[in-house]
Amino acid sequence: MFNKVKHIILSVLFVSTLFVSTFQTTVFAAEGETISVVGNNNELLLDETNYTFAEDTTAFDVLVQAVGESQIEYTEGEFGVFITGINGLKATDPYYWAFYVNGVQAQVGADSYVVQEGDEISFRYTDWTKPSENSVSLQIVGNKDHVILPEPSSIAFIDQPTAFDLLKIGYGQENIEYETSEYGVMITSIGGLAAEGTYYWAFYVNDEMASVGVDSYKLQKADKVTLKYESWETPAGEPTEEEQQPEEEQQPVEKFDQAALNNAINAASQYVLKQEVGDWQAVALKKAGKTLPASYLANLKKQLTERQGSFSKITDYERLTLGALAAGEDPTNIEGYNLVQAIYNGNVTKQGLNGVAYALIALDSANFEVPSSAKWTREALVNELLKNQNDDGGWTWSGEATSDSDTTAMVLTALAPYVESNADVKSAVDEAVKYLSAQYKNSKIDNSSTAAQVVIALSALSIDSHSSLFSKDGVSLIDFLLSYQNNDGGFDWQGGDTSDSFTTDQGYRGIVAYQLFLNGKGSLYSLNLEKKNTETPADNNETPVVVKDDVDKDTSENISTTKNDQPEKTKGYPLPNTATQSYNMALIGLALLIIGITSLYVRKRQQQ
Repeated sequence: MFNKVKHIILSVLFVSTLFVSTFQTTVFAAEGETISVVGNNNELLLDETNYTFAEDTTAFDVLVQAVGESQIEYTEGEFGVFITGINGLKATDPYYWAFYVNGVQAQVGADSYVVQEGDEISFRYTDWTKPSENSVSLQIVGNKDHVILPEPSSIAFIDQPTAFDLLKIGYGQENIEYETSEYGVMITSIGGLAAEGTYYWAFYVNDEMASVGVDSYKLQKADKVTLKYESWETPAGEPTEEEQQPEEEQQPVEKFDQAALNNAINAASQYVLKQEVGDWQAVALKKAGKTLPASYLANLKKQLTERQGSFSKITDYERLTLGALAAGEDPTNIEGYNLVQAIYNGNVTKQGLNGVAYALIALDSANFEVPSSAKWTREALVNELLKNQNDDGGWTWSGEATSDSDTTAMVLTALAPYVESNADVKSAVDEAVKYLSAQYKNSKIDNSSTAAQVVIALSALSIDSHSSLFSKDGVSLIDFLLSYQNNDGGFDWQGGDTSDSFTTDQGYRGIVAYQLFLNGKGSLYSLNLEKKNTETPADNNETPVVVKDDVDKDTSENISTTKNDQPEKTKGYPLPNTATQSYNMALIGLALLIIGITSLYVRKRQQQ
């Protein structure tokens, strides 16, 4: 009888264990992932300890897991979580809790950094009045010496991280693409600027070309690390912008072929709809009079729900506001969240002038009401842009003295609605248009993405991109943009026959904006709030969401629809402990209860 009872109990336990195991939270093996906490005078509060993590686990989650939530003191504000104490050691001025990833001081908050495989995390009690003895600078220089990442004052490091660690943590690993081979790491893209053709990402240390790869160089005190976009065919002694003067006499611009533009838009629409449709593409599709796949709106709402309406980047709110409008939704109340309020009360300067410009664009897209008590009124946003204009007439997102065409175009798009009513805006815009004209005539606008941004801005200002003002050797700016469209309808960045989604996104917006200009339909980002279509679709499987617009819908073609973008992985406020076992413990308790009942039943049978 005893063996029978034992077999019954073991069987129930085995089945219960299998049942419980199916509810386990998926975690990643902790092979190289460690966390440590170092207090005042290098006192070790937590020795290097392995941790487990799941998708979207943040550094703050890992800290909670390692020391316990009761041992952490923190406050929450508009910038996220600010740690005020660990294990009773409070961060009182001038001390704060800094955290390092793989030996490099993180440039975002602990609740915004999403843990990656192999990450070694360390929280350090730091005196901000005493700069770290071990610090380096990081600079990223893009095409035509355009500074992608300005040189910061310093980035502290501990132990012996590599220049690759510095690049990933200093600029954000989500902005970097690379390949790994037996020879080490090769950078293939930074900030969307791909190493292709004759161009590559050169690695310099203290202004000298490094003799080893970026993943092999160990950082040294006071190093100046530079990643520079270069071509081995770039001729030395290229004339500077000052030496190149706009041509006095322009060849006449041929009459623009509007039929060819319509064909280009239809072909680009086909390309976009065969890819995963994102928020920017949704705006262009709407303004081109096309239809959006139903999955776009479904996934937009899913993204808002999963993130609980909370995003770490102001540009996420701005982009999603425009995307919601394109899908016929009200961004002031979508899934219970007010994206517009998050913009005018948000930290719009955190991402440079890019965040400021698109804040104004988003607020004006459907003429949203902004209360006078808002942190950022329209007047404040306009003034912020005006005060940052450079002497050359342009703007740069980082506040550097040397302007760039992309940022200048984005700012002009934002200021366009205020030209007629604000003399200061008109004066600033006139100077900026001259700057962009010189840039194009001096061949400084040399890729499709920049050309598209300028076309969008000029179209919003009712300036023709097919005029002598924006023409060089008889080729207008819009013709230049269209020259990058390939046979598949997509665009490439700087020549070639291979299209990519990122470049096509901008090129497509550019040609749609120009069509709106030709038809007198205003800015690309002018999107009105409209009533939803409440009719039940006949086919619930990928039925398009029809959105109205102020242009005639093109019914001459049947464009197939595809599945939309998966929700973007964004960093936000801390999530609950991803390694929680509350459900598992409840199920284990249930299993033990079953075992107890079985044992009791067997004993009663024995007593009978």
